[in-house]
Amino acid sequence: MSAALGCSQVGCGIGLMLALGLFTPLLAQSLRDPTVPPAAVTPAAAGDAHGVVTVQSGAVAVLVRNGTPYLVVGTRLYAKGQKVGLASIERITETEVWLREEGSLRKVPVFGGIERHVSQAVTAVKTPLKPVRKTVPSKP
Repeated sequence: MSAALGCSQVGCGIGLMLALGLFTPLLAQSLRDPTVPPAAVTPAAAGDAHGVVTVQSGAVAVLVRNGTPYLVVGTRLYAKGQKVGLASIERITETEVWLREEGSLRKVPVFGGIERHVSQAVTAVKTPLKPVRKTVPSKP
């Protein structure tokens, strides 16, 4: 069958190896250095506009250390009164963070889409009791 195609076994094998050898560098990807953090994690330059830290719902966490709540953004801890980007922290609770930016106060929920409500006490429904019929035993 190979004679019908005009290709000997040795010639086809050499051609295949040559083709793979030429195209492999085009298909290969360079290996990433595991000791270098990804580009999305590295902070931008100080003068870069994209280097401003913003606080968004669901992208933060609250950590309490020695009774003091801290806002966790990425790998940094921020306490009440400190600045996160252009905003200063006014108050930190377990479910929300209050930020003051350019004179306006903004509440950022720690858990996006989840609201906290005070539970209502469940009261037992009193149903009127049926009157009990007393039966008097008949005298024999």
